[in-house]
Amino acid sequence: MAVLLRAILGALLMVVGLAGTVTAQSRHALVIGIDSYQNVPSLQKARNDADAIAGALSQLGFAVTELRDADRRSLNQGISAFTAAIEPGDEAVFYFAGHGIEVAGRNYLLPADIPAARPGDEEFVMGESIAVDRVLQAMQGRGARVSLLILDACRDNPFPPSGTRSLGMARGLARVDPPEGAFILFSAGTGQTALDRLSNADPNPNSVFTRALLPRLYQPGMSIHELTQAVRNDVRAMAKSVNHDQFPAYYDQLSGVFAFNADGSVTRGAAPLEGTATGTPTSQTMGIPALAPVITDPCEAARGDWQAIQTTTSTAALEAFAQVHSACALYAALAAERLTALATPPAPPPLAQSTAPTAGDSCDQLWYARNLIYHEKGFCFTSAKAKSVFDTSACTTSNPVLSAAEKKEVERIKALEKAKGC
Repeated sequence: MAVLLRAILGALLMVVGLAGTVTAQSRHALVIGIDSYQNVPSLQKARNDADAIAGALSQLGFAVTELRDADRRSLNQGISAFTAAIEPGDEAVFYFAGHGIEVAGRNYLLPADIPAARPGDEEFVMGESIAVDRVLQAMQGRGARVSLLILDACRDNPFPPSGTRSLGMARGLARVDPPEGAFILFSAGTGQTALDRLSNADPNPNSVFTRALLPRLYQPGMSIHELTQAVRNDVRAMAKSVNHDQFPAYYDQLSGVFAFNADGSVTRGAAPLEGTATGTPTSQTMGIPALAPVITDPCEAARGDWQAIQTTTSTAALEAFAQVHSACALYAALAAERLTALATPPAPPPLAQSTAPTAGDSCDQLWYARNLIYHEKGFCFTSAKAKSVFDTSACTTSNPVLSAAEKKEVERIKALEKAKGC
């Protein structure tokens, strides 16, 4: 049933996605990756990420311009050419991997030649950077039906602090209120940093965010909203595996439906479809290596679903999970273990021992109630029977001092014991 429902949902989304793309005249993308910063710390995987995303978008019918290690002038020229090509009704994607900072509530993308700066140089840095809202306004001003910004720039602030002061927010980017028709996806949440890699031994050429994003771009009929939720779950699960908090943020004002691969006609690693708009090849785009086929990890999807279901008490949900993810032995076993736990009735609680026994109590109950009073006063029992019942590891005295009420209770219990012949 779960598989059937997913198939029906996927088919419906494909139909909706196809309807949405009919109105688009063409697709444009500007992809930027900057590793080699001249005056702030360099990065390791931003160029790789841009290469992979540029290749994917080209295969998906976008006219792609890619910029690597671009300085401020090159970025401004690239953004100007990119937005000038947009016509009303087009779909436009802007992807940036590199350093970004938030200053006074605005987000700025840093070019490769950003100068060194210190706290107090905010105006200078803002003038030397690219404001995110400026890019978005330029895309919207051209009448794009869809303006999609994907920013993998949520890293530690590259400018050194001075004492307790810093230039901009210490980490991450600020939230954004996009205009209608825009969708913004950040690689991490507000105040979070995005991981380039899971460890120093991580062989993957892409950042954690981009490696989660890439295969989702090709999923047939997957709307941008579905893609975003899937990527967020995948990133969070991967980050948690190394005890890091990273949960991509998004800001949505789309008025219609958008899908990268609405009809499922493009598969990862395939050549661009004949007749699609891919732009004029350049030495940069021609040098992009072919993407490797998707290697499906059966536990990757299971990991994300388990985050949502691990505390459920629904046996039906757990059984469906185990069936859908039967190829992942680890998570299938966890689901089976959870089902067993739910099927096992809890052990009944032990009978409460009364400190105020009645005439109907047995001799053992009376004995326990009387000695419990001494135990609570730290009495060190010496008899084998008492040691088998009471924990004497923390006892403090062989002559406890009882209150008047406690003495009266002990005498009452002794009288009951004598009356019962204990």
